[in-house]
Amino acid sequence: MSELSRRELIRIAEDMNEISNDETRHFISRIVDDLSKLKPSIAFVGQIKAGKSRLINGFTGQAGYLPSDVNPWTTVITDMHFGHPSGRTSGAEFHFFDNRQWKALIAEGEELRNMFPDDEDSYKREMIEEQVEAMKTRARLRLGESYEQLLGQRHDLEELTSEDLARYVCAGDDPEDDGERDPGSDRGLYSDITRKAEVFFEIGHFPFPVTVTDTPGVNDPLLIREEISRQYLKESDFFVVVLSAHQALSRADLKLFRLMQALELGQIVVFINRVDELGGGAEDADKVKADVVEGLENALGNSEIDVLVGSAQWAHYALTGDESGIDHDQVLAWLRAHPEQMNQYLSGVQEIKQGPGPISREAILRYAAMIASGLPDLRHHVTQALANGPRNEQMRMAWQHLNGFAQGDLERSTARLRALDEERADDPSAIEGNKKLAELKTLIAEKSESITKDMDNVLANLRGVMDDTVSEAVSTVVRGSDGNSPLLSRDGETELNFGPLRERMRELVQGATQVIRQRMLSELYAVDMQSNSALRALPGWKEPVDNRMNTSAVRWFRPDTTALTRGITVELRVTWLSRLISRRSVVNRAERMIVQEFEMIGDDLIDTARGDLLDRMQTVVDHYLALLAGHLEHRAGPNGGNARAEAQQAVDRARRIVDELSSVLGPDRFEALHAEAAE
Repeated sequence: MSELSRRELIRIAEDMNEISNDETRHFISRIVDDLSKLKPSIAFVGQIKAGKSRLINGFTGQAGYLPSDVNPWTTVITDMHFGHPSGRTSGAEFHFFDNRQWKALIAEGEELRNMFPDDEDSYKREMIEEQVEAMKTRARLRLGESYEQLLGQRHDLEELTSEDLARYVCAGDDPEDDGERDPGSDRGLYSDITRKAEVFFEIGHFPFPVTVTDTPGVNDPLLIREEISRQYLKESDFFVVVLSAHQALSRADLKLFRLMQALELGQIVVFINRVDELGGGAEDADKVKADVVEGLENALGNSEIDVLVGSAQWAHYALTGDESGIDHDQVLAWLRAHPEQMNQYLSGVQEIKQGPGPISREAILRYAAMIASGLPDLRHHVTQALANGPRNEQMRMAWQHLNGFAQGDLERSTARLRALDEERADDPSAIEGNKKLAELKTLIAEKSESITKDMDNVLANLRGVMDDTVSEAVSTVVRGSDGNSPLLSRDGETELNFGPLRERMRELVQGATQVIRQRMLSELYAVDMQSNSALRALPGWKEPVDNRMNTSAVRWFRPDTTALTRGITVELRVTWLSRLISRRSVVNRAERMIVQEFEMIGDDLIDTARGDLLDRMQTVVDHYLALLAGHLEHRAGPNGGNARAEAQQAVDRARRIVDELSSVLGPDRFEALHAEAAE
């Protein structure tokens, strides 16, 4: 289901909450909360130096946001929120470790290592403990007396600069033992105690709110970074495993895949990065991809993990214009070797050309690089998988719960209405009211039929006048006012001006519908007077405040004349006919064809006006009958109450909610989604 469906479910659930009892309201509030926080997370994982940070920059469209220089990060997990449920679109929050979290990091890491032990794991715990202590020592030297106060706290920045980011997530220089440091440099000031960074953006080009997570990396010499990356695997819904084309599917990569399989994690896609550095181009990339697919099948069994290939470097150039290391011939050769991407590129170029302003050669080259990078394909693959996977399942479950509550409410309110009707069946006042309502319905039905007949007579006359007007006007234009048809002029192509005819047809429709509207209002007014007179004759009748018929739907009617904007095919060019038939036949045939097309336009104008007028009259009548029924029910209620009217309102409200839920995901839509999944 789409993002619009999610918002619609939230709106419906909030409406349901206003009329629910305390117990139901508790569950519906939880559903609203879950839907509001529904924000799938996409974690990028992989070995260091696989180009992960630059790949994330291209994936999110935030060029250069994450530093991609050598070894820029410490132990920090970075969540990039696009369209956060809170509505926040800028700034960042930085969360600091406390002693309990550091201990848990070591303990949970031991559990993960025991799942797939190897010869190297025997000394990893000791090394990680040493590295945690080293982090604490560096933090004390950098932060001084504020170190203890910051543990377990967070910093919230309304705006975020690259210097801010460097203070919290970049390694920085090691502080001296004597505590002296460059007072002009804050790089890495908080990095050793920063556990997680949360950065907020507009939703951008994503179809729904998502979180993109950059992890420190696996197979890192600094084991604490690898430990944090491995433990964060359980926190995400979707994983992009980044491999380097130079060393795809190494021993460390396979160990990561086995761990992810054992943890029964969500959906995974592999992206082989840095194909631009392969000497053999697309051919070498195909070989690397085939080796990865085979390796995954051998290692994991029947692996269904999709494998994509591309270049974060090409995406970086596309976003920034930085041509360092870019070979345009290589990019074009890649597109030629991949027909689907080439077609995507050519279609995009055509759209660019149709836009405003001139097109530069650089813009075309950068667009080619973006398509060749594989990042658009990766983004489409991930968002589609999320929409059709866990996100869709959560929304479907929310819909099922809400629909269950709504159906139950509809059944209860319908049962109450039925019980009230049974109680009132023998009430003389109710019987008299029902009889009077039936008489009024008959009166209104007879008047509606009379109004419709009168309208059809006016419109039948309009058709005759319209046809005569069309025939006369077309003949004058096609044959020429002086008897020389412009279709036979020596100038060749000729455009015939039917603007005056279109304007005259508009005037005819407006004039006829004005007559109908006035007659309809007069008849409806007479119905209103007769009905109110009949109600006043009832014993004990009290004049209600809102007993007048609301005729605004008819009063403000204006005919729809958009059909007059329709083009006439033979109006553009008919000189080709002269090569086949005589000059006189050219004129006769053109006139006949144009008359037929304008007569069809006239029929559409009249039919549309008739349908709209009937719909508006029916709206007025239905509303008026409901008003009369409510007044009669109020008169029949005990002690001036209106229990049945309230019960009817409850039924109408419950049915409306059921219908709204059905429009979001009704039986037909449910079956369609199953068919899409099967396909």
